[in-house]
Amino acid sequence: MTAKADIPFSRPFAWDRVQPRGTPVAFAASPSECEAIAEALGILKVVSASAEFTVAPFRKNGFKITGEVRAEVEQACVVTLDPVPECVSEIVDLRFLPENEIEPVNDEIEVDVDAEDPPEPILGSTVDLGVLTTEFIAVGLDPYPRKQGVEFTPFIEDDGSEDEGESPFAGLASLKDKRP
Repeated sequence: MTAKADIPFSRPFAWDRVQPRGTPVAFAASPSECEAIAEALGILKVVSASAEFTVAPFRKNGFKITGEVRAEVEQACVVTLDPVPECVSEIVDLRFLPENEIEPVNDEIEVDVDAEDPPEPILGSTVDLGVLTTEFIAVGLDPYPRKQGVEFTPFIEDDGSEDEGESPFAGLASLKDKRP
């Protein structure tokens, strides 16, 4: 289990606080929490991070969390390493059930993009909405941020020759001939 010190942004929410018609929960990260989120995600800066959720009953013993996670972040450009500002906005739609009510996953992997994600297990008496927020910020990050107008040009050294050069295994061939 993750230690409390390893969690950059924590907002525990007790399952027993869920009202029959749902409980709205909204919060924003403090500046120190934004710094911790940036460090945990390996990005330059988190300017702001916030979430608006509704936690509601689901089926007989479960819960659903719906809402939106928003963040203003800065990542390093993959070409110039300059800061690249980015707005993250991710829709959250999760279901939680007790572990014994979740159907086992089939050994055969089947991908259906239109299928609903399986429920998450309820672990303990609380859910950490701050951790969920951080996870959804991570999902929304551009994996290859690039400063506007910058293009990657690979450096290829051209010596003017037409041949591809000597094989990297050419040296091994000479060793083969020296066997006793």
